[in-house]
Amino acid sequence: MGSLASMLLLLVTALAPVEQPYDFARESVQIAQALTATGGEAPDPALVLPRLVWTGAEQAESAWMHLKSMTSPASQAMAIHRGGVEQLVCRDLIDFREVAARAGSTLAFRDQFRGRSWVRPALARVLLRAAEKFASEYPDIQLTLGDIAQPGCGQLAYGTLVRQVADRRGDLAAQRLLARTRRVLGEPMIVDHVDSSEFPLEADRFRQDTPLLVEQRVVGVTQGSGDTKLVRLAVRRFIQEPLPSKPRALKRLLATMVRDASRVLAQGEVVRQTASHTWDAESAQDRVAYLQHRVDRKKGMQVLAITTRPMVSGLEMDKVVELRIARWRPGKPESFGGETRWRPIRDEAGQLVSWDRWRMLGEAGHVTHLAGRDVDISYASRVNQGLSHVRLKKIDAKLSMRWFQLVAETAASYGTPVERILVGPRVRAWLKRKLPSGERDTDLWRQVVQTLPGHDAHHHLRLASPSAEDDAQALAELRSEPLATARR
Repeated sequence: MGSLASMLLLLVTALAPVEQPYDFARESVQIAQALTATGGEAPDPALVLPRLVWTGAEQAESAWMHLKSMTSPASQAMAIHRGGVEQLVCRDLIDFREVAARAGSTLAFRDQFRGRSWVRPALARVLLRAAEKFASEYPDIQLTLGDIAQPGCGQLAYGTLVRQVADRRGDLAAQRLLARTRRVLGEPMIVDHVDSSEFPLEADRFRQDTPLLVEQRVVGVTQGSGDTKLVRLAVRRFIQEPLPSKPRALKRLLATMVRDASRVLAQGEVVRQTASHTWDAESAQDRVAYLQHRVDRKKGMQVLAITTRPMVSGLEMDKVVELRIARWRPGKPESFGGETRWRPIRDEAGQLVSWDRWRMLGEAGHVTHLAGRDVDISYASRVNQGLSHVRLKKIDAKLSMRWFQLVAETAASYGTPVERILVGPRVRAWLKRKLPSGERDTDLWRQVVQTLPGHDAHHHLRLASPSAEDDAQALAELRSEPLATARR
């Protein structure tokens, strides 16, 4: 049975006077256009921008971990939307990419665009000093860093990159962004249609001139002296995928999509059902779109259906504007792994004639990496492999174990021990075969180096929670190496 809110919506819809025949095709097109275009000059008078709240990394981590422990997806979603956890911004992180560059560190970074490089000062100090020792012993070996924490810390959602844009030196970058913000499905959003030339650092991910849909959701803003100082954005990108040209393959694909969506919408657990306002750039006014979000725990699947009218039961295709199908994982609230968006194409009579398909670009969604004390690092290799595709035989067991020892010893010397080092099960078996028994008969090997699937190409290092004094001492020690703070 639907929620009380959805029942009221159905009742209001049923009792509303109808002055002319319902034009589904026109309404569907208008809502679809509003979902993908936020142009227009008139601002949305009802647009509300959430305020960011500065907090400590441990407090933010605790809040998110509490949410992840909740068993009900509906309760999780309500707590996120009403509790303001997304607006928590950590004040005690620094950008390790800048720290490492200014310190002349030998540590490299996997990429230059993701921005997941923020750390607690205590971890920054440990990484820099351990890397210095490692480089003095093995100057030709390159260690590469992947994900740490995102700017401002907090949850790392599937497919999402977080940006923080500030007004500096009169450039009003944040103000210019907000001038383009419109309300999309009830949330402040900037939506752009671009092509792959907009992302030259990721040329290996796209075909040339590939169409992309870029959504930048305004998570929150800080305000000071009447002007916005900082805007925090959750960015997701979708690549347009052509449908199969062969009729039989197309028929199978569409049948699978409809089957999956129908099953989840008919039998899945309700996460939320609501009517949301969406800005229509052409008419410079709101359109109402209806959302139904359901989760099938058994199948690990979720569907968010956007429709012109409330659906009474299951999938009612004549009402659909867009279907969003994604993986669902417990402990990853409001995170949409591998999301694919299906938008029906209709003729003037409103008859379904085809589909438009958009696939979310992959970005890792971590259960940890919340608070700047976790970092992904490549294994030591004589051929300097990265973090994505590593063959076991390319991992140098002796050098990798030496790195583990150095980083553990360095952390312990500062009173902030390494809590764990996660490696893939196959990697641990490989190291066990290659390492002498003496190196395996240690607390480091038995207690700290642990296994977790998904870590064959890199290891995950987690530092024990540093105290405020630990971070303060680390900052004092690193003062000669200029730092970029989270509150800049």
